[in-house]
Amino acid sequence: MQTLIAALGSAALITLPAMAQSQTETAQAIFDQFAAGYPALNATVMVNGEIVFEAEGGTMRSDHDGVDTDYNVYSTAKMFTGLAFARLEAHQGLDLDQSVRNIDPALPDPYQDVTLRQLLSHTAGVRGYTGDTDWIAFNDLRCELPSDALGHFINDPLIHAPGARHEYTTYGFVLLSHLLVELTGSDSFDAAMEQTLGDAYLAHKDSLNADKATPYFDAGEGLEPMPLSAECKFGGGGLIASSRDLAAMGSALVEGQLLSAEEIDAAFQPIQTTGGDAVSYVYGMEAGFEPSLNLHYAAHSGGSPGGRSFVMAYVEPQVVVATTGNADGDNHYPLALALADLFAGYAR
Repeated sequence: MQTLIAALGSAALITLPAMAQSQTETAQAIFDQFAAGYPALNATVMVNGEIVFEAEGGTMRSDHDGVDTDYNVYSTAKMFTGLAFARLEAHQGLDLDQSVRNIDPALPDPYQDVTLRQLLSHTAGVRGYTGDTDWIAFNDLRCELPSDALGHFINDPLIHAPGARHEYTTYGFVLLSHLLVELTGSDSFDAAMEQTLGDAYLAHKDSLNADKATPYFDAGEGLEPMPLSAECKFGGGGLIASSRDLAAMGSALVEGQLLSAEEIDAAFQPIQTTGGDAVSYVYGMEAGFEPSLNLHYAAHSGGSPGGRSFVMAYVEPQVVVATTGNADGDNHYPLALALADLFAGYAR
């Protein structure tokens, strides 16, 4: 678990309070350290499918910033997009190693050698953002369907041979969103996710007028509210959800509602690039197994101007932590890790 659980350098941001306090008091003290850096920050912890801790904090909260309020979750959406494909593979026999042009023959010729598995692990060679101008231009687009967003990047050259190396890209997951709509024959991305994940899907596509927490952006003179829509990112980062809903979605995974224990074990195995590197980013999430704890884990973060989120899921103890905030800032990994360890009973 080198990339997450054992990588405690960033977790130094958390100072654990005296454990003589109750578990809830300890969790609240951990949360409060982070909340001071956000206009609004929410956290939900679920154990065995039940909420055991929730917290609300921040320096600029409004009546619209509760734990049941939707926030931009950005790239945390990739985790649940990946799980949709994992379910299609496990339950409907979807071949993740087929060419994506088998699903949409209209894709450009270079995509003949790109597979669904490569897209899910960021090894397909689809480019990422080239800079702020590219990010802004993509956020300024308005999309009803993932196909509306493809023209922004689909004709650009692949940045490396498919399968050669791991290069993180939101655009690869926009393409996966389109392919999911095609595979399910749905009339929207939300409908495709609902068809695949069932009642476990509790997020929604963002839009310019979505009912959500106000995004804040720091342009160098302090936080200011800003209108922002990530609607063209779809399953790559264009969803909104509350911390409570994110935790419930993660709980559906650890409780076995989405994949069986055997299917989780198979899905959480690293893949190899053609260059020989092991990639632990599989099925749209950082996932793996820690033998010393007999623990399968999955996690993903999301962050961009206007929001930050995180989901940490411990499978065997069935502990899930979800966080949402309405401004970018420190990665929530140390917060989520500390809360997950606290409620799982792990001492590190």
